[in-house]
Amino acid sequence: MKNKWVAAIVLALVTFAFVGCSKDDETSSDKGMLKVTVTAEGYTGEEGSTMSAQVIGSSGQGPTLWKVNGAAGTSGQSIYDLNREYFAGGKTATFESSSSYLAASVTISAKAYAQPFKLVYKIEQGGQVIVEQTKDILPNTTTTVLSFQY
Repeated sequence: MKNKWVAAIVLALVTFAFVGCSKDDETSSDKGMLKVTVTAEGYTGEEGSTMSAQVIGSSGQGPTLWKVNGAAGTSGQSIYDLNREYFAGGKTATFESSSSYLAASVTISAKAYAQPFKLVYKIEQGGQVIVEQTKDILPNTTTTVLSFQY
């Protein structure tokens, strides 16, 4: 009986030692805020061309609210999309998650008809730049579609 009691105490002490001294889990489901910046330099919005940027996210409690160019989205809105008419004139679009998220998807689509343009995009997660690139969008080529999941 005494051996069982000692074994139980030793087991409890070993268990507490492992639990108390174990390294904290550094991988969290909280990924911080996401910021997406897209610019269509030299884009005219001509007929036959395409330019769009779209974000969608989930926080675990529902759709992620996004700010688009500083304006807050509405509750219940799940997809935030800017298209050809917005980007005409070479404008920049900024999407910012207003809170942390569990999952997010970013899609950028571009096609030149006659006038080439530059697609410049940057994605930041928790304040850190994770993607930053420039692509030449040339006429007579297939549509460029970029998709990122976080």
